[in-house]
Amino acid sequence: MISRFLLASVLSLGLGLGLGTATPALANFGPREEAPATTQTLTFDVMRDGTSIGTHRVTIREAGNRREVEVAIDMAVKLAFVTVYRYTHRATEVWSGERLVSLEASTDDNGTRTRVLATAGESGLAVSGSGGSYLAPADTAPSSYWNRDKLNRSALLDTQSGKLATVANENLGETSMTADGIPQRVSTYRVTGDLKADLSYAADDSWVGLRFEARGAQIVYVRRSFDQIAQVRQ
Repeated sequence: MISRFLLASVLSLGLGLGLGTATPALANFGPREEAPATTQTLTFDVMRDGTSIGTHRVTIREAGNRREVEVAIDMAVKLAFVTVYRYTHRATEVWSGERLVSLEASTDDNGTRTRVLATAGESGLAVSGSGGSYLAPADTAPSSYWNRDKLNRSALLDTQSGKLATVANENLGETSMTADGIPQRVSTYRVTGDLKADLSYAADDSWVGLRFEARGAQIVYVRRSFDQIAQVRQ
């Protein structure tokens, strides 16, 4: 489920020409420049009925055809200064092009711990975890929402339960959303099925918002900024 940074490698070509002789031209190839790596961080404040309860951070690192995505969620609900509910989630996704190569995720849902592992193979995506083991379709994407393109898939791997979630989505059209004090036009999609949420994406396909209901409360994600991109030359 956010922007693409596919940069071509530059190949320097030098031609040496023989002068005054019949020696054919020789091609001298200079060193190939490495494509720069890019890092994008998406940070959301998680609001429960208007009160902040934590953060959800997605870090996307890309180099050539390889993409690594790290997800960190930390939430705590307090009542009279006492924490009555706590949720933490960590996940690492590795992609090659548009295919998920591997996933490792762990969740602590108020004391209930789960783990999900997935590895791509010739026959599909091998999934194992607290909910058992099975072979998912090769094009299965995780339910991390950072990439709008993944919404087009009819099934998503639930990174908390390890189950394959059947989903459908409806485009609710464009709306206006403010981040960093700047109004932005965003597209919102309603996901239904095993997972239910409203997801919003900017014009560059980056994830900018989420809204869903949990235990009778409205959960809203507010993104701190639309673009925090650092290009680091390797």
